[in-house]
Amino acid sequence: MEADESSGPRGVVLGRERLAVAAVQDRWRIDDEWWRKEVSRLYFSLLLEDGRTLTIYRDLATGRWSQQNYG
Repeated sequence: MEADESSGPRGVVLGRERLAVAAVQDRWRIDDEWWRKEVSRLYFSLLLEDGRTLTIYRDLATGRWSQQNYG
């Protein structure tokens, strides 16, 4: 993951392929379950240079980036 602190992700690695982020389509933050194990994430919906879309998030407690898998 390549990220710019002000504007978000600039590039991602999917398998062996490195792709530039063409646009950040949406950005949102979730802070939840503070009474159990805290969940604090910053999500990004991305349009990649090859036309694919991808949702990723940064765990704000650990700084780790992950891909959001649906279903």
